[in-house]
Amino acid sequence: MSLDSTYCFIINCSSNSYRAESFFKERETVLRRELPGHSEFIYIQKGDSILEIAREKALVYSHIIACGGDGTVNRVANAIIGTQAVMGVIPLGSGNDFAQNIGLYLNFEKDLQVFLGDQRTSVDVIKTEWGYFLNTFGIGVDGLTNYYSNNSPFKHGGLKYFWAGLRALFESEPFTVSVKTGESGTVFEGNAWMAAIANGKTEGGRYEISPDSVNHDGEIELILVKKVSKSRLVYEFIKLYLAILLKKV
Repeated sequence: MSLDSTYCFIINCSSNSYRAESFFKERETVLRRELPGHSEFIYIQKGDSILEIAREKALVYSHIIACGGDGTVNRVANAIIGTQAVMGVIPLGSGNDFAQNIGLYLNFEKDLQVFLGDQRTSVDVIKTEWGYFLNTFGIGVDGLTNYYSNNSPFKHGGLKYFWAGLRALFESEPFTVSVKTGESGTVFEGNAWMAAIANGKTEGGRYEISPDSVNHDGEIELILVKKVSKSRLVYEFIKLYLAILLKKV
């Protein structure tokens, strides 16, 4: 790291069920000691705008570090795209899909060494009318699952997304999807439970919805879950969750 480098850490205090703030404050002294340049630590509280703060700080600091989960990373990325700032990531969320997909360890000490070593990687970003995204963008069951996971009564990442997924499955209905590309025109038109564009492999920290996705290959993948019975969909989802649990044991 250069002596001319400066660092702004944006810590989302609500990440990982509000455990991120205390976790990071215990390690702030270490970071101040290890970093050669000027550093600022901003603890994001309810009502604060990560997007606006990161956009402002990107004009002042050479490095903007997103400390939180995927939502934090995505808002920081949207703020600094088009600036000269470099984005860093210290994963503190419950899913941390983007962090996993760029090769971080989800271990503070190991990830800190990656950061201090100034190890960089370029990634693709996908632009939509709602802004940029780095990992996945889904509608239907997929989007509703992410929405419910943010309001889950469970703190543990696995249970949080399992509960959210089940709720989304029971409350969703198939919808009409029309997919067109500039080169070949209409490639799909019909009913589906879910449509997602994937730049990364996983969602919810462990659910591989697009195993072949690589977030720096200049390509994106389209995932469609076509219309089947709701009971079949719930069965497959529970089977997937149990397979992940058994694999983890």
